Amino acid sequence: MRAALRSAAVAVALVLLAACSGGGDDAVDVVRAAPEKTIDAGSAKVAINVSIASAGAAGSVTGEGAFDLENGRGTMTLDLGAFGATFGASSLEAVLDGGTIFVKLPPQLAATAKPWVRIDLATLSQQAGVDIGSLGQLRSVDPSQALRFLEGAVDDMEEVGEEQVRGASTTHYRGTVDLRKARDEVDADARPAVDQAIESLGTSTFPADVWVDDDGRLRKLGFEIARTDSGPSSAGRVELELYDFGTEVNASPPAADQVTDLTSLFAGTPGRR
Repeated sequence: MRAALRSAAVAVALVLLAACSGGGDDAVDVVRAAPEKTIDAGSAKVAINVSIASAGAAGSVTGEGAFDLENGRGTMTLDLGAFGATFGASSLEAVLDGGTIFVKLPPQLAATAKPWVRIDLATLSQQAGVDIGSLGQLRSVDPSQALRFLEGAVDDMEEVGEEQVRGASTTHYRGTVDLRKARDEVDADARPAVDQAIESLGTSTFPADVWVDDDGRLRKLGFEIARTDSGPSSAGRVELELYDFGTEVNASPPAADQVTDLTSLFAGTPGRR
């Protein structure tokens, strides 16, 4: 009888322990699983805030848009803040299609050129030997890429607490993301984008804060960047929020006759690295 009671007590204790530990879900597993569960939602509205501090320039870029998470396509309107003077405009419209970014030129520039510029960051880097460190941060507005970063969450990921993000209940996690680990986890066709991110950020690891909702979907991601390698010194923070899952997305690239391909301007240019 005593043996039976001891066994029952142990069983009850184990059940209570499992309940108190959140059903056995480990923080790193939740974060690594978030990309697929988020992409399964199909689409979402996106809000971003990118703060940048580099030699001779500092400021933030904010933006809102909508993305087809399954196909890596979306639109974004960017408020350039202090960087607006550089572009001659306070805001820009962008269409992202996989690894390609289409940027609508300000009216004063479009009057003397085609109204859109096409930027293929990987081709630009390979073709002209251009250091895409600063330019590569344009990809920070692409949630499809940022989601894949989370597959590189390492074992120090831990739960911070329960928080609300745009009215949704979420669990806040904090830890390190390793892009080289993410590269090993993603499909082969996604690896060039991860390699490009490592190059543009100048590092493969960085601390990150992750907010995941009750359905396992990413609601918010924040991470610090500090480039101190041989590339241009820069630092900043990227914050990305996803909401209104299932929203309609219209992200068709502009007509070819309305686009100047930026990489064509560098064709035949000797590499500068």
